Amino acid sequence: MGIIGIFGGTPEDAGLIRRAAGGVARVIHTASELAADDLDIDCLVFSSRSRLLAERIARLHEFERQLPWVPVILVTDREIAIARVLSRVQVADLVWFEDVESQLAARIESACGASALVQLAEKIRRSTAPPALRSALVRSLHEARRTPVRNVQALAAAVDCSPVTLFQQFRARAGGRTTFSRFLGALVILRAQHLRATGATWKNVSAQLGLPRGTLGRKSKTWPGCTLSELERIAPDQLLAAFASEHFTPLLDASSSDAEGPHRSADDLSSPSR
Repeated sequence: MGIIGIFGGTPEDAGLIRRAAGGVARVIHTASELAADDLDIDCLVFSSRSRLLAERIARLHEFERQLPWVPVILVTDREIAIARVLSRVQVADLVWFEDVESQLAARIESACGASALVQLAEKIRRSTAPPALRSALVRSLHEARRTPVRNVQALAAAVDCSPVTLFQQFRARAGGRTTFSRFLGALVILRAQHLRATGATWKNVSAQLGLPRGTLGRKSKTWPGCTLSELERIAPDQLLAAFASEHFTPLLDASSSDAEGPHRSADDLSSPSR
């Protein structure tokens, strides 16, 4: 479990949630704090007493906009009237204040495991792709939530495999619908857009990814085929859906998808679980 963001509403509620969440937690007071370079949240716990929740919906929406890939767990009071308020939000899970100490840590772990890129990685892990390629793809999808792997050579070194082997296995698997370089480049663009959406400048995005802005611009021109300014105007869920369709789905096979039964399709996985 990585960093857990906590909006506590009150210092007392924030303290309660921090103790129950376990792991590394960061208390957040406003959405503007999410622009901090060192803030890299895996899950956000948003708490509010039920009597105040209606007036805090706008703030919850702002957090969701700033963290499009991050599952949000809502903690509030158990009341029948809360159903009307919940119809206006999309959250990964709901925990009552009375159940925080016994349930929150497990709910956080579950929500983190269900986030979009982790789900894609899990589908690859279950696929019939060759073991070396499977390991490399899973690694690349997990790393893309922090600092994406730059190239196949670096990825091959990370999974102790020959770059030539990975190139060949990827090419055979994708059937010409995408390339390994385009796949990794698209993950860089996904992460870059995510960082920009949190309020980071392109200069800070470049610094965090270790890539010059010009390189990011060229990658964005390659995929999805636009400038960085135009990239900012694409909705994150649309960009993720495009990645799933163009660069991820070609790597799956019918047998692995069918074997998953009730699990969501690759197209469904292109949207964050909320």
